[in-house]
Amino acid sequence: MIQILIVHEVRLIANLTASALRMQPNLEVVACVATAGAALTLLRQSACDVILVSATLPQNGAATLMRTVAQRHHTSKVLITGVVAAKTVILRWLEAGATGYVHTDESVDILVQKIRSATHGECLLSPAMVATLLTRVNELKQQLSALNSWQVQNTATLYSELTRREYEVLDLIEQRYSNQGISKALTIELGTVKNHVHNIMAKLGVRNRDQAASVARQALIMQLSL
Repeated sequence: MIQILIVHEVRLIANLTASALRMQPNLEVVACVATAGAALTLLRQSACDVILVSATLPQNGAATLMRTVAQRHHTSKVLITGVVAAKTVILRWLEAGATGYVHTDESVDILVQKIRSATHGECLLSPAMVATLLTRVNELKQQLSALNSWQVQNTATLYSELTRREYEVLDLIEQRYSNQGISKALTIELGTVKNHVHNIMAKLGVRNRDQAASVARQALIMQLSL
């Protein structure tokens, strides 16, 4: 049995939707509520498989509800209802975490089909919407590639500013050596080690040893990839 929670600010629409869904096999409408707050209160008491959320909930309620569901109720799937058939609008809801959407002009049969698909982690999309999503994925991939490239170049620049001795100290920091351990390993004074550590963190622009070790690991990966 698929348990459904309807969240809509118009009681009549919520009740009509609930009546239509209750006529379908294996669908159970557990409640109809009018606000995101009421929905979250109910979800704390019992889990729901699918949450039908009105896109026009007041005070940005739909987005608030989706964020909380994603954080606390991972098994619940959210379908945004009453969405206009505009690709940019639909894309915004999908990026916000909706499992799917229901147009304002779609039938009850389509709604039922989308509810059943949502329980399997599926999203029914039109060919045009699939193309839009693929384009968006490609855009995000290019942005991520550019960001990674900048990070690699930035890390390489910072790493190259270290002296040979600082390289040695950083390598031991990455291996979790303490200052005392570094002093013994390199046969240098403890005060000298502290000065090297201070200079390393200043040159790398990091706040602690863990961050310095992270830079060292990234630099090693870069060297291995060359």
